[in-house]
Amino acid sequence: MPGFAEPLALLLLPLPLFASLAATLLSRARGRAKSAGGYRLPLLAWASGDAAPSASGFRRAARFVSRVSLVFAYAAAVVAAAGPYTVEHRSFWLSRGADVVFVLDVSPSMAARDIEPDRLGAAKALVRSYLEAGRPEAIGVVLFGREAALLAPPSADHEAVAARLEEARPGVLGDGTAVGLGLAVAVRHVHAARGLVDRVVLVTDGENNAGGVAPEDAADLARRYGVELVVVGVGGPGEADIVYSDPETGRTVSGAYASSFDASSLQALAFRAGGAYFPAADSSALERAFDWAAERSAGSAGRRSVERRLDRSRAWLFLVAAFATAAWLLARVANGGAE
Repeated sequence: MPGFAEPLALLLLPLPLFASLAATLLSRARGRAKSAGGYRLPLLAWASGDAAPSASGFRRAARFVSRVSLVFAYAAAVVAAAGPYTVEHRSFWLSRGADVVFVLDVSPSMAARDIEPDRLGAAKALVRSYLEAGRPEAIGVVLFGREAALLAPPSADHEAVAARLEEARPGVLGDGTAVGLGLAVAVRHVHAARGLVDRVVLVTDGENNAGGVAPEDAADLARRYGVELVVVGVGGPGEADIVYSDPETGRTVSGAYASSFDASSLQALAFRAGGAYFPAADSSALERAFDWAAERSAGSAGRRSVERRLDRSRAWLFLVAAFATAAWLLARVANGGAE
């Protein structure tokens, strides 16, 4: 935010205008006084031809620009004397905060379009905004379908994690929903990272139907390790439009998908781990769930904002020198001194 240390100095800005106006009025007054004494006829030398030619158009232009440059130099000097400054706001995290691992369901049903652009696309967009918020904690991503895999280990290099996030596509880990396996992989890596208040955010739209780990066992493991579990149930029951491209065959199918979304099982899973459950049947509800997780993370880290005033007088003094130099050089040209 810009400002001035001595704003009253800016009152000097219109001084050249007032001086010019006063000089014009004085000149007119003198002209009227001379005309009152009679007429004066100019005498031309006999046989001398025309009068001395006036200054060239180039010199007249140089004289005009020189005067304008001098006015600009004066204005820049006044602004410099007023002490211009800008205020820089900086935020500092007082501690590292909570390590977070996002567990994203990449089963084919996450291509359903009851949430724009689709369930997985909306979740990825919010994870990406979370990564771009400049938080200090380590953030990781686990994907699960029929299998589960660590896409990005918990890291403070959020740009690298965001780049890996582009690999998350519906069906990339097979046709199935291994909720328990995905949650277990996330809890293991969060526990290994040893953050201050570890958190797992599970984003899924279905029931566990694959993998060798029961979701209840993974929830018990999270509670034992002190990992906070946030479950976000994406979508809802009923039919939804879907456009799915099979990563293995490249074939794209579209139509209506009959969702078997079961909110009660996901809610029970969150409560079993001592965590929280958020239904996200639309984009706004999904965004509220992520906002809640973000606020919890920021609250655990603690943040302090400071202001720093930066003096900008030097730049205006440079303008003073530049305009004054230009005015001097142009005045020499106008007076013939540069020939």
